[in-house]
Amino acid sequence: MSTAAARGRAPARAVAALAATAVTTAAVAACAAAPASPGPSRPRIVPAAAGGGQGGAQRSARRQPPSQAPVSPSRPASRPAGTRRPPSPAPGGSSAPGPAWSHPAGAFTPGLRLGAFTAGQSLWGFDAQVGHAALTVSYVPWGTPLRWLARVIARAVRSHAEALFDLYPGRLGRDASQIAAGTGGSDAWLRGLGRLLDRMRDPLAVSFFPEMNGPWRRSWTHGPASYIAAFRHVHAVLSRVAGSRVTFYWQPSAMHNANPDPMPWFPGRGYVQVVALDGYYYFPHDTFGAIFGATIRLVRRADPTVPIMVGETAAGPMYGRQAWEIRNLFAGIRQDRLLGLIWFNQRQHFAPYQFHKDWRLQDHPGALAAFRACLARYGPLARLVK
Repeated sequence: MSTAAARGRAPARAVAALAATAVTTAAVAACAAAPASPGPSRPRIVPAAAGGGQGGAQRSARRQPPSQAPVSPSRPASRPAGTRRPPSPAPGGSSAPGPAWSHPAGAFTPGLRLGAFTAGQSLWGFDAQVGHAALTVSYVPWGTPLRWLARVIARAVRSHAEALFDLYPGRLGRDASQIAAGTGGSDAWLRGLGRLLDRMRDPLAVSFFPEMNGPWRRSWTHGPASYIAAFRHVHAVLSRVAGSRVTFYWQPSAMHNANPDPMPWFPGRGYVQVVALDGYYYFPHDTFGAIFGATIRLVRRADPTVPIMVGETAAGPMYGRQAWEIRNLFAGIRQDRLLGLIWFNQRQHFAPYQFHKDWRLQDHPGALAAFRACLARYGPLARLVK
């Protein structure tokens, strides 16, 4: 999942809930104008941002965990030519059949699963202004103190949401090779996380090294074989200690532009409970199908039954079509029968750099109205069942 965080920041979050923003009749009508599709009708708690940018200490495509450096949404390897605006919000997504719009048994009430990275805003505030987030995303470096993670999990459950930990390299796990071997304190920390979950009796979703197929992740993964070995090791350790309380997400970067095929990194059936695809509306011709369609087809060819969702996404204001892109996103999710989406709700504006925009819905009234209208149209929203 594409991320944003800052080096050396304390894990503090605002706790004041903000007033709800009403959906206007005009906004609902605007969303309703989007073509219906066949079929039934992720807060990330990280230290306050001290800037943005995709990359380690540099402004490059590689991203780092919160305690290490600012990071940002997944970045395509190149910008394609052409600026033609799509004619309608029709998604043009994958034609491959998929599972019904549902959820893994026993975890959530039926409905669209909305997740959020709230970038310092309380989850209560996001729920009031945007809509109820059933997943709240945190970027967690390997070795983060367990007492802090316990607070993050408990805070999520109080908001009727499940914490989703994007696990990144850290002081006790530098890369996939070390984590697969369980050395240097890596396994001790992982077992501690499992015991914490067993003691709290709360659920947790885990995404190990998201966007592992991106070139910006090479120093973490050391290639598909090393990544798969590490993923399966993490699965074995946490399952042995915490049992069914952990849901394992596999979160590659979608094949948008030159991003590579992620399937060589697929851990295999039985190891993945949810596939979450990262992708953003970066360019003026982007559509749901262009961003996600090819990857959805590949995943369903490999495992026709695994649930899929949009793991991290956003649409920015640069090209004046933010509301259209939001409607296109929701229409594509419905058409391809995905679980839902996680919105990267951070102000990350470095004009004219299209990979870092102000993605925060509350900063754009038209986008917020379109988003809330689509939640009303495509709901109900799922809620955590503890």
